[in-house]
Order: sequence, then structure tokens, then C-alpha cells
Amino acid sequence: MFVKRIKAYYFLFFFLFHIAIMIILLPFFKKWNSKLRKWTSKAILVSGNVKVRVFGKPSPDANMFILNHQSMLDIMAMEVATPDIDLAWVAKKELFQIPFFGYSLSLTNMIEIDRQDRRGILKLLKDAKDRASKNRVVTIFPEGTRNTKNSMLKFKSGASIVANKHGFIVQPVVLVNSAKRLNTKEMTASGGCVDVVFLPPFKATKERDWLNESREKMLKVFLERVEQDG
Repeated sequence: MFVKRIKAYYFLFFFLFHIAIMIILLPFFKKWNSKLRKWTSKAILVSGNVKVRVFGKPSPDANMFILNHQSMLDIMAMEVATPDIDLAWVAKKELFQIPFFGYSLSLTNMIEIDRQDRRGILKLLKDAKDRASKNRVVTIFPEGTRNTKNSMLKFKSGASIVANKHGFIVQPVVLVNSAKRLNTKEMTASGGCVDVVFLPPFKATKERDWLNESREKMLKVFLERVEQDG
């Protein structure tokens, strides 16, 4: 456990180091926004001896990715798994207030959502449409928070409201083992693989409860891979 704690602090040091470099470079290379994020993500993962294994392919038609959430590494793993796609992450307001990390979210024009404000969903609808119009893929964690257990929390309705309203093509993505690689709740880390599994995309419609259907499919895939990895 002691070694894993040391690795966690080591990992976080390099996380902040690379984020700082990205913040310095972004104002000078605005057109390279997406590439800089992906290079930074790759550098952070390499620092922690973490490899990303990709199963399936991201759809070129997708307007929205929905992901389960285990670790802060989920963001880096997804960026690396989508080298040619500009992701627009949906993040809660509190994350934008974190030094360095929050500033990087603002600089890269991510989508801020305030869950305490009733008007938050209206802003989310507007911002999601704006990012999609700029060929960015809205990327959201429907669970709303990290869950380090071998399960998935109930999905919040924000993703379905946005996707149904704008007729988005949605692609579910399952992330496996990211909490094993870095768990900031318990401050432990270890090298190894993070799996990113792309499931088939579909067009969002109000006529079916696709959000909960997706959760069931994602959880099944997640548990199968956890069992395979032992």
C-alpha cells in the first residue's frame, strides 16, 4: 500500500506538471487545442506507466460519447483513444474552480454545468449545440461523479435531454481498470492497462429509454472485462 501511495503522489506531480505546460502553450497554439490535449494526456499516462487498449472504433458520425467514470485518468485515456476527434467534455462547475485544472478546462472551451442552478440544463443545451456545430463531440459522464467500485451509478438525465433535443448520434464507451491505475480517493496508483471499449452508436430519440438501456449494456461489458482480467 505504501508503494502505491508513493506512486499516486508521483503520478499527480507529473499530472500537474504536464497540465502547467499545456496551459503555457495553449494561448500561443489555439488551433492545436485538441492535439495539445492529446499529447498532454499521452505524456501523463506514460509518466504513470499506463497503457491504453482500445476495443472497437469511435464513430465518425458521433455527436456525443457517454462514459462510465472511475478515475481522473478516464479523461486522459479517452483523449488518447480518440486521436482524430476533438472532444468537448461536460464538467461540473466545481471542477472549473480547481487551480490549474479548472483553468485548463476554460482555456480549452469545455462545457460547464451548474447542477445547483435550474437554468443549468438550458445552458448545457446551448453549449452542447455550439460545440457540435464546431465538429466537437460532446463527452459526458452520466453517472455525474466517480465510482471506484465494480458497478455503475444510476445515469442522470442530462445526457438524454441534450441528445434527444438535438437529435445527436450517441456512442456509449466503457472504461475499465482506470481506478486501479489511479484512485485519488484512496491515493493509490499502479502501472498497467486501461481498456477503452467503444459500443455501437445510435440516434437518440424520445421514443425509447436509450439512456438506461445503454447503462445496462455498458455495465455488462464492464463486468465481463473485469472478470477476464481477474
